[in-house]
Amino acid sequence: MSRGYPIKDFYVYGWSVSGNETAIGVQKHRMFFMFDVGIAPAWSVNAEHVFISHGHIDHIGAICQHMRKRELNRLPPALYYLLPHLIEPVRALCRAFGQLQGEEIYSLLHPRLVEMSPGSSIKINSRWSVESFPTDHVCQSQGYILFHKDYQSGVRRPEIAYTGDTRFTIFTQPAHRDILRVRLLISEVTYLDENLRMKENAEKYGHSRIHEYAENAYLFEEVGALFLIHFSDRYSVPAIKDRVYGYLPPELGRKVFCSLTAKKASRLEHSAFPPLLQ
Repeated sequence: MSRGYPIKDFYVYGWSVSGNETAIGVQKHRMFFMFDVGIAPAWSVNAEHVFISHGHIDHIGAICQHMRKRELNRLPPALYYLLPHLIEPVRALCRAFGQLQGEEIYSLLHPRLVEMSPGSSIKINSRWSVESFPTDHVCQSQGYILFHKDYQSGVRRPEIAYTGDTRFTIFTQPAHRDILRVRLLISEVTYLDENLRMKENAEKYGHSRIHEYAENAYLFEEVGALFLIHFSDRYSVPAIKDRVYGYLPPELGRKVFCSLTAKKASRLEHSAFPPLLQ
């Protein structure tokens, strides 16, 4: 498996294009977490805990594929954390995929779905726990904060936060007391242009704009690193870099990383072997 991008003491795997697919992986030591499963890249098979923000297809559409991939690789079923109203639709989806497959698949017959409502907390193991918080999208949605307890001191610290799709209001009116204190914040910024149409789209479709980060940079002073995802497909890789780092003030720009893998992959040439003879 390819190694993720090193940020702090995490390895981060990003695959995200607004409206198309989003799946973000974070590895720390032996723990591998994934946030949303709109696609199931090769690296995702190692994710034991998958936190799903909402029910839009580009964020949940590959959940059955992920279950099957882990089973094919002789890995135990992952745990999928999701909103209560998504539980039965996902079970129905698993049954449908089992019928399409034409055979009984254990992972689809017995999906491990964990119900989480905004504000709830679950202990993952002796060192890790997760809390969910409400986000501001066009449908019911939630984000997640992962906490890690230090082995020696016993102190519990907020490590990773994931917002999924959301308006910027979750930062100006903090949706969770620790969302702006995490070591790694993974958040969306769909729109990179400053004009009336982009403002209206962000409000209408429940997304955020880069200018909101720029204008409120002080909010992120205690955030260790900010991994931005979910850029609109209208932007090229150079445009994303130019706008993000051009608009953000240096004190925030220095801690910002952009999820560009999916955008770069779309430009790869298709290949076959042997080459066609001329």
